[in-house]
Amino acid sequence: MSTTTLILAMLIILIIGYGFWSNRQLQIEHIPLLVTNLPKELEQVKISHISDLHFRRLKLNPDDLLEAISKESPDLIFVTGDTIDRTEDLSVTTIANFIDDLVIIAPTFVIEGNHEETCDDFDQWRQSILATRATLLENDVTTVTIKQTNIAVVGLRNEITDLPPEEKNKLKDYPISLILAHHPELYSDYLANFKETTAVAIFAGHAHGGQIRLPYIGGLLGPDNTWLPPYSSGIYFDQATKQLPLIVSRGLANSRFPLRINNKPHLITLTLKQK
Repeated sequence: MSTTTLILAMLIILIIGYGFWSNRQLQIEHIPLLVTNLPKELEQVKISHISDLHFRRLKLNPDDLLEAISKESPDLIFVTGDTIDRTEDLSVTTIANFIDDLVIIAPTFVIEGNHEETCDDFDQWRQSILATRATLLENDVTTVTIKQTNIAVVGLRNEITDLPPEEKNKLKDYPISLILAHHPELYSDYLANFKETTAVAIFAGHAHGGQIRLPYIGGLLGPDNTWLPPYSSGIYFDQATKQLPLIVSRGLANSRFPLRINNKPHLITLTLKQK
């Protein structure tokens, strides 16, 4: 074996080894969200945001993940889709137990992603989540009370970018609204549909952080085989208005692509602050 071949082989082993290790290390990102005319009661409200758990492919220990979320002391927890992998055996999955454990920490809101929609039995997954104490949102609006203040939480179904008119009309009754939507690449559609409402942020996942993250560039590959996905991690603002930011979780697990490189599983805790 030549020296060049040996070095290349060692480099490949190191990359795979690093990927194996980093797939099991949680990164917590704290993001402040500045909101104009935020009710003072909502100052410092914390939202823990997770996505793309892909049960059975999750490499993190679920109990360790629950402990990490609990230590964040969130007021709300958002789960923005792909709770299971489409290959998950729904007769033995423990995702409902995990969701119920989240509710012990804080009120929890769940939406579907593309993997739930395309699994072998979507209705069985749906019924299992409805049986938990979490709130499954399906193109509708619900109310949550925090510090005696009502806010709206919106959940959009997979690849849907707007609410039915009768649901959307409810948003005017709340000081702020928060939107859960699985697909960050549809950001421009969400903006067009919600910029004239009380919405202050959109939460999404799906992009898996681009799987491989390159310094100064970001994510390399989107889940739909797109190169350099524009929204893959953290907070993004509409360039024209600087309003209605998109908050993107890199997710917690993988699907078909087996490794995350320079891309640890991602827990976001967002804190509301007065602008």
